[in-house]
Amino acid sequence: MSATAADLGAWEDVPRRRPDVDVTAAPIDSKAAFVLTRIDGLTPILDICAMSGFGQRETLGMLVELYAHGLIEVQPADGKRRPIKLRDRAGRERRAAQAGRDRPNLPDFNGVEPADVHALRRAGPLFRVPGQPFAEPGQGRYGTHRFDKRRLLVRNALTLEQKKEILFLAANLDALDHFEFFGVEPTAERRAIKKAYFAFSKRFHPDTVFRKEVGDYKALIERIFKRGTEIYESLSSDAALRETYARAIEARDAAYRRSLEGERRKQEGERREKLKAEAERRKVALRERLASNTRHRRQSTVANPVAERLERAERYYKEGMAHYQSENFIPASNTLRLAVSFDPKNEHYRQAFEKVNERARQVRAEQYWKAGYLQESVGRPREALQSYLEAIEAWPRHDYCAHVAELLVEHTGDLRRAADLAEQAVAAEPQEVDYLVLLGRIYGEANLAKKAQGVFERALEIDPKNDDAKQALKSIKRR
Repeated sequence: MSATAADLGAWEDVPRRRPDVDVTAAPIDSKAAFVLTRIDGLTPILDICAMSGFGQRETLGMLVELYAHGLIEVQPADGKRRPIKLRDRAGRERRAAQAGRDRPNLPDFNGVEPADVHALRRAGPLFRVPGQPFAEPGQGRYGTHRFDKRRLLVRNALTLEQKKEILFLAANLDALDHFEFFGVEPTAERRAIKKAYFAFSKRFHPDTVFRKEVGDYKALIERIFKRGTEIYESLSSDAALRETYARAIEARDAAYRRSLEGERRKQEGERREKLKAEAERRKVALRERLASNTRHRRQSTVANPVAERLERAERYYKEGMAHYQSENFIPASNTLRLAVSFDPKNEHYRQAFEKVNERARQVRAEQYWKAGYLQESVGRPREALQSYLEAIEAWPRHDYCAHVAELLVEHTGDLRRAADLAEQAVAAEPQEVDYLVLLGRIYGEANLAKKAQGVFERALEIDPKNDDAKQALKSIKRR
């Protein structure tokens, strides 16, 4: 029997286990079996997807598998029902495939000394070392994690930042190392780990949401707190294990940086070869075009400059659109620019150029940004800054602006430029508390106390529990 997500009905419908079917005879994996244990005959499909920790699309796939094997049936809900429809992700999958080629996929314990690998494996699955850090340089804590917007918009007693952190940790418990989990740098110091766990407990202890309306987030909070407690108890009680794990993470990070550098060299070599081949192709095309133009001029007894310009414009337009169809956006933009220059009154050419040029600017920015974070990952922040600034010049994304503002403050002291970029980030995302805290900190370092105070107060209006904003505001007021 084959099935699809549409066979499950609506998001509000309730799946139920069929007691007459032998579960042990069904060819399902451990993940699908875990999802089966979450089915209690009361919880709707939407909430099961949120509680599983596997993500909405993957959980739906497991529910479809269980339905296809006859292990569950679906009871339609009363009232309003929203049919399950999944958007086409072809474009996203292409980008994910490209990201997979750019990002090395490294095995567990990559770069770790064999003796440390043996000791950590003996300590149990909790001390598995993922082959690479979760987030790449310049990406921030959440890396490329995609949040379910509907889960973030659920109304309850949690702030938006709390929901993001809960959903992120619940979905990536096995992908994060222990230091990434707590949000600290790798360390073997028991005091530092204790401090990180204390801060973690203040946010995730189940008592923090006691008698608060948080819905199905409660189960996720309990799961996260249980994992954090297991990590802390294991690290704090065994000094040798703590030192071994910290050493392994540092070795893994060093090996990952080397792999990035190797990948950068490989891509640079491929890029040079591609440019060389493209240059040769253009030479051949130019020679053919020149020969064609010469023949055309010789065949024409009366020259017609206007007709020739329009003909060239049309030729450039067709060539540019061919580049566009092949997703060569930068050559497409340059060629369409020529078409507009030869026939400036042609609105069709102009609209095509503006559309393609916007995409070309994004491609240029992404290329500069990728070069920047590779330079930053190998300890060359000033070279990285130059690439980052070129990326912003091409396409001033808000997250680009925020990251470069931080680097300017840390490595150059150029507070004016840092403030300009932080202000751009805040203007693009006025509800992003991290951007407001960054802007306030820059104002503070520039001795603009009133501006800094106003920004921190605005951040606390959005997130009254933000510790960074609270501490910074206190510091400003004490001056």
